[in-house]
Amino acid sequence: MTPRERILAAIEFKGPDRCPIQHYIFPGALWKHGQKLLDLTEKYPDDFGNAAIKANLNAPREEGQTENDIVEWTDAWGTVWRRLRGYTSGEVLRPAIPDWDAWKTYEFPPLPQDEHFENFAAQVKQRHPQEFVTASGGGFFQHMQHMRGNANYYMDLAEDNEGVNELADRMVERNLYHIERYVKAGADCIQFGDDWGAQDALLIHPDLWRRFFKPRYKRMFEVARDAGVHVWFHTDGWILEIIDDLIEIGVTVLNPQHSCMDTKRVGEICGGRVCIRTDIDRQWVIPFGTPDDVVNAVKEAIEAFGTFNGGVMLHGEVGQEVPFENIEALYSAFYEYGTYPLDWL
Repeated sequence: MTPRERILAAIEFKGPDRCPIQHYIFPGALWKHGQKLLDLTEKYPDDFGNAAIKANLNAPREEGQTENDIVEWTDAWGTVWRRLRGYTSGEVLRPAIPDWDAWKTYEFPPLPQDEHFENFAAQVKQRHPQEFVTASGGGFFQHMQHMRGNANYYMDLAEDNEGVNELADRMVERNLYHIERYVKAGADCIQFGDDWGAQDALLIHPDLWRRFFKPRYKRMFEVARDAGVHVWFHTDGWILEIIDDLIEIGVTVLNPQHSCMDTKRVGEICGGRVCIRTDIDRQWVIPFGTPDDVVNAVKEAIEAFGTFNGGVMLHGEVGQEVPFENIEALYSAFYEYGTYPLDWL
């Protein structure tokens, strides 16, 4: 099977030859382990051309800089951030819209013009039939939270004020502009990412989520689903109460942090209904467990999600603190235990 055929077969429960794989390694881990880690990813390549690894390998670092240096920058929306140099995400220092007076004069960044989508369409033609092509559906919940600041945004939602509704509707319209054009250009999948959970609870009450966010997500997702394009939704933390809702409104690939909710329990809800892109426990098992612990976590995920003629993409995030032997155990287990038929079960 080509990578694209394998991924589509897994998403659509049509019998892939093995579970598709997606690697993600933070820059700090690449700097720490160097060439032997790159050699390992070539030995166990993923089905996305190791694209995320190649992108993070090019993360800038000058002489004398370390993975633990603090980096500050301002994004295109005007939000000021800081993070550790060895990672790719961070925390908001100053939000772009600190109060609703600032909203009155706030301007969104310019939208990409037709040439951008024409170039994307040309790339799709070149990459098919080998590659599975994804495109971003744009930011939503997390993005608005960053723009307003955490405390401000949760107060906005509690008050259900005019500003929070106007901002959400404008974000939906902006995202639809992108989604419609990426779908028309031939994307296989539209990706979304919003971390909806804390360690053991949803960040807001499920009723508020269903009233405020669910219909807006549905409006964005249905543009893709009506065209036969898949919807990929990443969300960290505890989301048990809204998994059924996400499947109902069109998510076909779900990337939850299943270990914090109990992998088997998530499998009972999702198995055979939605393809899971796994998140092998990156808080404890991958960085601090033994290689055997890592292998067992991979087997548990395959058993929970991948026994439905497909239904799972294997992934485990690798940070700079992860020992090399655990990375090797992770990737070798993907190949050893992810090949169909699953004779080891």
